[in-house]
Amino acid sequence: MRPALPLFACLLSCTSASALADTFSAAIGMDYSSGDYGTGTTSEIWYMPVVGKYETGPMTYKVTVPWLRITNPEVGPSGDPLPGGCRDVESGLGDTVASAGYALLDGSDGGLMLDLIGKVKFPTADEDQCLGTGEYDYTAQVDITKGFGLVTGFATLGWKKFGDPPDSNFDDPVFASLGFALPVAAGTSAGASYDWRQKVVSTGSQIQELTLFLTHKLNQQWKVQLYAVKGFSDASPDAEGGLMLFHTF
Repeated sequence: MRPALPLFACLLSCTSASALADTFSAAIGMDYSSGDYGTGTTSEIWYMPVVGKYETGPMTYKVTVPWLRITNPEVGPSGDPLPGGCRDVESGLGDTVASAGYALLDGSDGGLMLDLIGKVKFPTADEDQCLGTGEYDYTAQVDITKGFGLVTGFATLGWKKFGDPPDSNFDDPVFASLGFALPVAAGTSAGASYDWRQKVVSTGSQIQELTLFLTHKLNQQWKVQLYAVKGFSDASPDAEGGLMLFHTF
């Protein structure tokens, strides 16, 4: 699941953090995924986020507020476990995620970009509708980006601390991703990333999935991104796809 602005959304069109000082951008998206997630029952998830991002100096602040519709809710966005035991179809406000990032290295003169990021998931989803766990989650991660000629490589390494709802004891997984992007036409880039995460419950599986994406810059203010995801484990969707529309003010 793509719960926030993907790192690769601006790989080929963003400048250093200092050049992006005091800018505000927003995005809206739609994501559909389907899979049985090892439960034997197919779940379908519609995920529609609204995202606001503010950049000032080396700091980036971001808030994501989503709406969810889940059929047979057992697994939520990003493969996170849900309480289960709800109706066949549930919908409503999802969990809000806020993050703050610091650009330790800004990629000046074609160098390395390195961002330190912390995230908090606020339990705004209704756990009685199985749209969330009702607990706070915390994430710490490092994002790295480096250009190699026309190709831009990127990687993420992080750790997530799950809040445990009653009668649950979630593991706190390490996660990672590795990918690349390259220009394919004027204002258009394409690429791929591979995502992995340790299992969250003892009877679960690791997340393993491949994402292909295409980003097109419509003009100086607008950008659109399409993506498709293929899962390779019970914790990942069988198939997923979506789009994001970005606007810089």
